[in-house]
Amino acid sequence: MTSMIEKQTTKIKDVYLSQLKMHQDERGIFTEIFRENWFEGKVPVQWNIVSSEAGVFRGFHVHKLHADYLTVVQGQGVFFLKDLRKNSATFLVEETIVLTAKAMQGLSIPTGVAHAFYFPEQSMHVYSVTEYWNPEDELGFHYLDPETGFDFCNLTFSVSARDCELGSLSSLLEQLANTTFG
Repeated sequence: MTSMIEKQTTKIKDVYLSQLKMHQDERGIFTEIFRENWFEGKVPVQWNIVSSEAGVFRGFHVHKLHADYLTVVQGQGVFFLKDLRKNSATFLVEETIVLTAKAMQGLSIPTGVAHAFYFPEQSMHVYSVTEYWNPEDELGFHYLDPETGFDFCNLTFSVSARDCELGSLSSLLEQLANTTFG
């Protein structure tokens, strides 16, 4: 079976959304979620599955070393993205992308693009990273910082203690000022 995906550009440079082909018959649905030839440069070295209860918010994280590729396989996820790459044409541009298991899509997030996830219903997503997990590559900023550009006032959600303890976006930008991503 030959499978190619068409990458759709988003408002943020190097963030891509791909419609995955779902093959359905009387037994169910088969969907390829990854092929190495879909990606240029680094390919994933680690895959993870995350289950989230309804109302879970996973804070704003950014990575200097690894890129992410993910898809929602159960439920729905709302992904909040902000470009923190100072030399990017879309520096500080924000975007919200909704992924559902019913319309399988892959989301590619490059290094330097901050991302937060909200799950309004019980959900599961599969994601990969291009470098092995490294706690020193786990940076972030507080989700309620007014500089995020996102309004979370209408959402009720559960957040980890770690995400509640993150600093300001401006502090993180200072820390990343001389970073070459990726």
